[in-house]
Amino acid sequence: MQYRIATLMALVLGLLLSLPAAAHHGWSAQEEEIEVSGVVETGVSLSGPHGTMQIRDGDGQLWDITLAPAPRTHRAGLREGTVPVGDEVTVHGQRSADADRYEIKVRRVTWNGQHFDVYPPRRS
Repeated sequence: MQYRIATLMALVLGLLLSLPAAAHHGWSAQEEEIEVSGVVETGVSLSGPHGTMQIRDGDGQLWDITLAPAPRTHRAGLREGTVPVGDEVTVHGQRSADADRYEIKVRRVTWNGQHFDVYPPRRS
């Protein structure tokens, strides 16, 4: 009997510990896609679960750019150091549903005529 309780407790604990990993994939975004151009303030970083960068648009607003997970971003050709700080880029993707946040989960980054499709369009 004690063996079954210990097994059940271990199973419940394992399920509870896995919840944060499953929750990370939620993204509340506006339905339509937008395009923002700006100067790179913080270059591409692939150190987290998703790549990131920051750009400042023509109005002076700083945008947090969320890229795909590091392996996918890397396969798209976008790596740390690819786009120099100070260069202009255009990003295309979905803005956060929270209008107070200037954050975009991008599908495409365009720099110097090159397109980096970190989330290629889905085929229907």
